[in-house]
Amino acid sequence: MSETAKVLMRDVVSVPSETTVTEVARIMKKENIGSIFVGEKTRPDGIFTERDLARKIVAEGLDPAVTPVSAAMTRKLISVESSEPLSAVFRCLAKGQFRHLPITEGGLIVGIVSLTDLAKVLGEMADDEKYMRSFSEEMS
Repeated sequence: MSETAKVLMRDVVSVPSETTVTEVARIMKKENIGSIFVGEKTRPDGIFTERDLARKIVAEGLDPAVTPVSAAMTRKLISVESSEPLSAVFRCLAKGQFRHLPITEGGLIVGIVSLTDLAKVLGEMADDEKYMRSFSEEMS
């Protein structure tokens, strides 16, 4: 597996599209995650994030107890291939203003990266000068 997947990737959690937003929020809380895939795990129909909850459910006054997650998920998935360098992950997150980024291999989703994951890695790297040099070189 590539550098991106090895360093950052977390396991994928998914739910069926008819699952209510309330149930999805409970799963996300239990799993301590900020996003969840909707549909088939490796080929999801979309992703539901905390941002979707705030903007598409709460702000619109929808009832999360009866609203299926498919009604509020983000359908257009942008992803990065696991073979891409770490800098591609940073660029994609920044360009799309995403907080969660699917990682794929051969078109199938194999994991996800979050800004929290990146912050943890950067914090550890910042403690060690040689990693900061390496990181600077990777980003240039």
